[in-house]
Amino acid sequence: MGLYPDFSQYNDDLDIDALAEQGVDALKEELKRTRELYKALDTIFEDSLDGFFITDGEGNVIMVNKSYEIMSGIKKEEILGKNMRELESKLITYSASLIVLETRKTVTIEQTYLRTMRKAYITSTPVFDKDGKIIMVVSNNRDFKMIEELRKELTSQREQVTEYKEKIKALIHQNIDQSDFLVNDPKMYEVLYMATKVADKDTTVLIQGETGTGKEKMANFIHQNSMRKDNLLLSLNCGAIAKDLIESELFGYEGGAFTGALAKGKRGYFEVADGGTLFLDEISEMPLDVQMRLLRVLQEKEVLRIGSSKPKKVDVRVIAATNRDLLQMVEANEFRRDLYYRLNVVRLDIPPLRERKKDIVPLANYYLKQFNDKFKTNKTLSAYSYKMLEEYRWPGNVRELKNMIEKMVILSDENTISMAQIWEQESKFIKDNASLEEIDLKDLLEQMELQYIRDYYEAYGTLEKTAEKLHVNLKTLSRRKRYLEQKEKDNS
Repeated sequence: MGLYPDFSQYNDDLDIDALAEQGVDALKEELKRTRELYKALDTIFEDSLDGFFITDGEGNVIMVNKSYEIMSGIKKEEILGKNMRELESKLITYSASLIVLETRKTVTIEQTYLRTMRKAYITSTPVFDKDGKIIMVVSNNRDFKMIEELRKELTSQREQVTEYKEKIKALIHQNIDQSDFLVNDPKMYEVLYMATKVADKDTTVLIQGETGTGKEKMANFIHQNSMRKDNLLLSLNCGAIAKDLIESELFGYEGGAFTGALAKGKRGYFEVADGGTLFLDEISEMPLDVQMRLLRVLQEKEVLRIGSSKPKKVDVRVIAATNRDLLQMVEANEFRRDLYYRLNVVRLDIPPLRERKKDIVPLANYYLKQFNDKFKTNKTLSAYSYKMLEEYRWPGNVRELKNMIEKMVILSDENTISMAQIWEQESKFIKDNASLEEIDLKDLLEQMELQYIRDYYEAYGTLEKTAEKLHVNLKTLSRRKRYLEQKEKDNS
């Protein structure tokens, strides 16, 4: 067997008859160019940092390069001409080339070289002739150590980019306190820009957004960047207080105003927040009769305690928030129209997390660091986990993301939190909705099986690791995956 495999039988572009008609000199010239090409390719092949390993269509080794010898500890003289079936389990744990010959598809596995005990990712690709027969399997071998070094370098570069971006943001918002706000998505920057415009203008603000989007943080941001920042910010959740108590909590009462009242009376939130800001969360849950009294305070700048006939002047800025559409409530006579327009001087609509995907990873990293510090851990998220977080719809928004990160930091047994680990704890990441429609159970189970195989393969990157995590034989997994994918293709 020569140094090079005979490729001429596969070269459809080389017209030997035409060259023969031109004479011996033309054939010599073509042969010279071919040898030069082979020499150049051999240099590239031998000097590559990646290991290369090539078998023919029967699994016989025909070429390996220096990097492969160094990585595996196997000399080319030991294996050239030998079949992979003889070498499997003796020198390597699994043969990706044999899996390719069986599946006829490109495959990636995690490999351990038994002599050096070094690990590598192996990607083996079939080469077909014009009749669809496999004539070669080309395997690329990349050392784990090299991948880890590249990952560290990429992480370092990302940190530098993040640092530059943060400096730019600081310059843009140098006069704005965003200590409690982490923003990376253009949609949120627009909202934050509007908030900075209204922060130092002493007017009411209505914040709308789904549960968990950060409405209270936005109210705090506005207060901290307003002329009232040195005074009190009080928060009242209108949906968390009994309807018969909310009036006394807001406006206060005189001593003996009702059964159970304190003898000396009590100041309400408006009086306590005098000179500062009052944040009324879930304003949509406020009873209509209390809405009327609130409107009077906003218009007259004075509050009347329950049981009193003497109003008291107050200087309070009101920021209201809701996760409901107040205008629809107005049309349904569930919210006072006059109060709605009085509150809706400036409205900030905070988009849900699924619509500001560029905020997901920075927020995940922020909470990851927060909980690592809190629980004295050093957990990280895998690349596939980040991808999964970005693709999930987050019905609970930022609050749900925060809670999920905290849970995984506590429950994960490994330092790197994988996508599969998240799925083990969060079944909703596997399916968003369930239905009770008539179904073919066998077909559904096969679909679920294929989805699990794909998801775990995406999470762990190799068929070998996927088989290990799913507790199945590697070859069985490969055959099953091919069968299910073909069935899916036939049904599509």
